[in-house]
Amino acid sequence: NAEDKDKYMMVCHAPAQVTLAGHDGAQAEYMGVYELNGEVVHDGPLYVKSSGAEGYLFRNNNSRPDRLGKWMVTENRDNVDGGAENRGFFLSAEAAELPSKPGLVWQYSDGGWHDEPGITCT
Repeated sequence: NAEDKDKYMMVCHAPAQVTLAGHDGAQAEYMGVYELNGEVVHDGPLYVKSSGAEGYLFRNNNSRPDRLGKWMVTENRDNVDGGAENRGFFLSAEAAELPSKPGLVWQYSDGGWHDEPGITCT
């Protein structure tokens, strides 16, 4: 069907890996290389951290508080699937088709969400 074809095309156009970099404060262990694992989660490709701390980069499906379509990094696969309302440590400031969208601004969680203009996902 058309929806499955759209999801397939999104994964085909997604980079095989992305690197999250530019943050050395709270949750810095989640910076690093994330590899495409072939799954589509919440209408976006799922990336898994390749080494170090366990991490998942995924497209959020929680509509509150204004997270729908934004990219998030979490340490637990259950969080990806929505078991904890898509909790995570890093969040893109806006919705995007891919986490590597040029100019995408990121936020980090440390007692609340804080803008971190130094974070890049390439």
